[in-house]
Amino acid sequence: MHTPSAVNLDDLRYFLALARHGRLVSAGHRLGVEHTTVARRVTALEKALGHRVFERTRTGWELTDAGRRLLPHAERIEEEAQLAFAAGEGEERPISGVVRILATDAFGSVMVTPALAPLHARHPRIGLELVTTSALISRHTGQFDIAITLHRPELPRLQVRHLCDYSLRLYAAPSYLRGTRPIRTAEDLVDHEMVWYIESLLDLPELRIFDAVSENAAFSFRSSNVFAQREAVAAGIGVGLLPCFLAEGDPRLEPVLHGQVDVPGTFWMIVPSALVNVDRIRMVCEHLETWLGERVDLLCPAV
Repeated sequence: MHTPSAVNLDDLRYFLALARHGRLVSAGHRLGVEHTTVARRVTALEKALGHRVFERTRTGWELTDAGRRLLPHAERIEEEAQLAFAAGEGEERPISGVVRILATDAFGSVMVTPALAPLHARHPRIGLELVTTSALISRHTGQFDIAITLHRPELPRLQVRHLCDYSLRLYAAPSYLRGTRPIRTAEDLVDHEMVWYIESLLDLPELRIFDAVSENAAFSFRSSNVFAQREAVAAGIGVGLLPCFLAEGDPRLEPVLHGQVDVPGTFWMIVPSALVNVDRIRMVCEHLETWLGERVDLLCPAV
């Protein structure tokens, strides 16, 4: 017979880490222990409960029905433990732990990173990690707590919501514009050299958009890195379609056909369902929504 007294409540920390991150290695990294320790503690919990709480899949570890029933109770125990420690120290409830954010290269560097500074000042116990990538979000969610991506995934056990819109517009260096034919309409672009992605290497279908600007463009420079594209444009290699938040205000660049060519885009915020009610995750999400909502002029500048 299995009784509550047989359960080691500390094993719930390992249960929660594996439920949130999906892999033993990722869970161990978050807890500061070896993955074998996570496996051993989860096995001990299952033995005490008398049933499996995880099943192994090709992409990692997923909760069984019993595990999904246990999850909200384990989260409440975690929250109560944090409250108890805070009460013992005579403080308000601390919000702590690591939050790993996955974001595209430019948006993560130029928009997300500055947004995190005021959050850190208010909540220094929250450790912040940023991983930049232009790859699609995979079904396995253990590599991030929050993902910010151009692609809206149609995958189970993910909460997806609109984060912000942005604009891509054409820019060129003054030196390039002085030495070439005038660009008065989009049709004139056929006579110019363009800067863009290597489309065969793009994972994100949302970036296969240059045909919306010019169907017969000739490309002088391509790169998988948008920062390299910006530098190529600034060096006078050609005309580039760049995110406004990356190019606007750069004194090396001049706008081209603004008011005529404006390619809209959207960033989505994705959180694994098992992490939605975790205080530190919720706080970072709310902060990013507010901070970015106050910077529409950087994302979609008025023409």
